[in-house]
Amino acid sequence: MSQGPQTESKHAHALEALRRSICLATPDEDMVLHETALTAEFGMSRTPIRQILQRLAYERLVETRSGVGTAVVPLRPEHRARDALVHKGILEAVLLLDLPKLSITQHSDILAISGLASLAGEDDRDLQYDIRSRLHALMSALIPDPILRDAFSASYWRIVRWQMSDFAADAPAAAEALRGLVRHLATYEAQNSIDLFNRVIEAEKLQGSR
Repeated sequence: MSQGPQTESKHAHALEALRRSICLATPDEDMVLHETALTAEFGMSRTPIRQILQRLAYERLVETRSGVGTAVVPLRPEHRARDALVHKGILEAVLLLDLPKLSITQHSDILAISGLASLAGEDDRDLQYDIRSRLHALMSALIPDPILRDAFSASYWRIVRWQMSDFAADAPAAAEALRGLVRHLATYEAQNSIDLFNRVIEAEKLQGSR
């Protein structure tokens, strides 16, 4: 039996709220997610909460620990290069697809994101996250293969955690890195999705080596 629009909206809201909380947490913060508390917080039963936690586990944002429950996966410096390499590989696989042209609306979204990035203050972590979230929505909508789209999303949020940890460690440098990324994307060849993804690969290759 399919879920109704209201249920799907509540599920999406809870997933995004938890993902945001994880990505904005300080790298050394020990976060444990308790099903009972989450059901009360989001007004949902245990089944959809477990589905959300399973999705976050697929994105390698949380893990199940014996005797503890569901905990946020710690960011280990030795894993950063691996995560960047996986994400790059997925982006390169996307380039093998027959990508659609960007619509006028999508081009407008890029310009809007560029404007937001230029206004983002060095202490505005929420806006930093929002910009990356909007980039995700734009890019995932351009991937026609559902399996690859899902893999892209999973690796994307892992990269965002690293980027937000950079922000916690050195806000001015991380804010400038995001502005540089968005400026680079905003000069892509009009309506050319391939050029857009190539520019993401070029920019994230540099950021992944931080």
